[in-house]
Amino acid sequence: MFLLNIRFVHFYKVITLLASVLLITGFCIPCYAVVDEDEYHIDGIVADADGKDANDARTKALAQAEIDAFRQYATKREPTKAIDVLAKLTPLDINHLVSGYEVLEEKIVPGHYHATLRYTFYPQPITNLLPEIEPAKLTDGQNTVHSKAVLVLPVYKEGGTLKLWQDDNKWRNVWYEAALESGGGLVVTSPGELDDRVDVDDTNVENATAASLSHMYGRYGVGEIYVLFAYFNKKADPKPTLEVTLKRLLPKADETSHLDYIIRSTETLDTLIARAANDIAERLYKMQTINPNKIEFDRLKEINARINITDIHEWEDLRKRLLTHGNIVSIKFTSVSFYETNMTITFKGSPEILGKTLVASGLRVLQDGDNLVLVPQ
Repeated sequence: MFLLNIRFVHFYKVITLLASVLLITGFCIPCYAVVDEDEYHIDGIVADADGKDANDARTKALAQAEIDAFRQYATKREPTKAIDVLAKLTPLDINHLVSGYEVLEEKIVPGHYHATLRYTFYPQPITNLLPEIEPAKLTDGQNTVHSKAVLVLPVYKEGGTLKLWQDDNKWRNVWYEAALESGGGLVVTSPGELDDRVDVDDTNVENATAASLSHMYGRYGVGEIYVLFAYFNKKADPKPTLEVTLKRLLPKADETSHLDYIIRSTETLDTLIARAANDIAERLYKMQTINPNKIEFDRLKEINARINITDIHEWEDLRKRLLTHGNIVSIKFTSVSFYETNMTITFKGSPEILGKTLVASGLRVLQDGDNLVLVPQ
């Protein structure tokens, strides 16, 4: 009976968590990952399963261990929300949350796999699910703000002056309707109450920060504030243009972006301003609701890989096995030498997910520069 009892570290997050490796005479240099957010891990996860062989048992054990790891982590960090969060997540959702794992102790015998693991999770997706553990939050007095809602402060530049609360600020006037029509319930604007006028006005709005407007987060129940500066440039080329600067106020550093809206032949200035406001409100809504993981998963990427097999039947076997996974779209043979085969893998999703797929297919994955080295287990 084959028995393996070792203590070492596996890092199957292919691109970001593996150091470059040089394969020499069958030996490899161990790779170690660095986790910046130490609070996003859970220790002592037991993986244990039977299978038709050792690889099958390991695949089953690790799949269940991911779920157990997140369940224990969520319960430990936010016990009041853990049940609700777990009920909404699929095994694939949980898989996307895992940034890596360490095998602290492992025993493999034919048809059985047992290990003790340490799992680490991606900080941002975790804080989206369990926002109470977010280390840096904006606060209004004693109340911590957790919200996807966005407050916009529309500022109109006209004749060398800025208008914020003035009645003739046509940019702010259209935002009431635009927020309702296109903001999806997440975009709001201020009616210009006295408290808001005390916090900010046209004399200091250009220098507004998340700290200086901290009370507004709590008053409006929002998680973000944007100051939107609009200017109608009559001399723009090729046609008069509404130039909008979006200033996103953040705790450490503001972010600024720009959008231009060229006037159409059928538009007046008022309809141009209304079109721009509705477009921006819709953009802000989508930014708060679109899942970036879904966008990333749908985008196709390529990576070159090599494996030390030269038998055509083994190659075809490997290719068929890998193509059964939904995130691997194609595998193109590129060259073969007397000791290895080179290929290009086209895949969907992140490199980390690809790494897990390759590992689940019975391969050890190493990084050599921009290429992958696949080692049959």
